Amino acid sequence: MSLSAASYVRSLHWRNHERRQPKETGDTSYHESSLMKTPYLLAWLAAATVAAAQSAPPAPVPAAMAVNGAFFALSVADLESSVKWYADKLGLKVTVRPPKQNQAAVAVLEGGGLIVELIQHDEAISMTKALGSAKPSHLVHGISKVGVIVDDFDGTLATLKSRGVEVFLGPYPARNGQRANVIVKDNAGNLIQLFGKSAAPAR
Repeated sequence: MSLSAASYVRSLHWRNHERRQPKETGDTSYHESSLMKTPYLLAWLAAATVAAAQSAPPAPVPAAMAVNGAFFALSVADLESSVKWYADKLGLKVTVRPPKQNQAAVAVLEGGGLIVELIQHDEAISMTKALGSAKPSHLVHGISKVGVIVDDFDGTLATLKSRGVEVFLGPYPARNGQRANVIVKDNAGNLIQLFGKSAAPAR
């Protein structure tokens, strides 16, 4: 039992004792009654403490990286699955979840300096259906991948690997004016490139 709960029991017993102190020293019925009731009160308080601990929400997943400010938005096929991936793998937290409107459901997640907007539109289709065949993103005009610069490249990479994030290419060390970098995939196959904070001197 916590200290505060024990203090409460003692104070309750003392107040009742003062209010109902027997006039005759030989009268012990009140003391016996109080002693009989106290264990039940202790058991009730202990059960309440256990129930409160069991109903506590799980600890949040810490951010996998620290960046100096970055944002990207993705059109996704399954909003709930993508929200879960970015929360579990990158440690982002949902900051905006407006009601669905104009056939679009949206969730904005943020953490460690990174903001990600996920959009599921009822009429959106996959790239494979749009093109008639599957093609790598770099063979389609438009954004091929997104990237962020992280404060601790090695630490971020180790955290992502420990959380089961798929590495697509790399990691590559810093060399000849190039930053250390790695490309990972999210749950829908979108490519995210992570860069180290400093580039190696050019030779």
